[in-house]
Amino acid sequence: MKIKELIMESYSAYVLNKKSRADLLRSFPPKFSIIDATHITVKFGLSKDDKMPHPAKIEVVGYASDDSLEAVVVSVNGKTQRSDGKIYHITLSYEIGRKPVQSNGVIANGWEPINKPFEIDTKSEILK
Repeated sequence: MKIKELIMESYSAYVLNKKSRADLLRSFPPKFSIIDATHITVKFGLSKDDKMPHPAKIEVVGYASDDSLEAVVVSVNGKTQRSDGKIYHITLSYEIGRKPVQSNGVIANGWEPINKPFEIDTKSEILK
């Protein structure tokens, strides 16, 4: 694989620590068989000039699901919309045949705010 391909397949993210992941799954018990709940994508398809995301205040503020995938909406420093126009989120769980990236479509169809937003701890990382 060429270096350019490796960069384009990479993405910047906020990765949940173990405690925050456990707290999230306790607050939203997974409905589907494959449990994810690992990260918040900041930008997909990085260039060599892209930097690690700055530390941020992350709050769980909403929820969305369909018949085989669920996700929570988060705010990053008070904003729910990413620079690409998509909504910041964490894929919680899904069924075989679905992919975490499909959370974008589920959320685009509408999401509900939660009654008590709560903060989670994350670490900035570049993932592949």
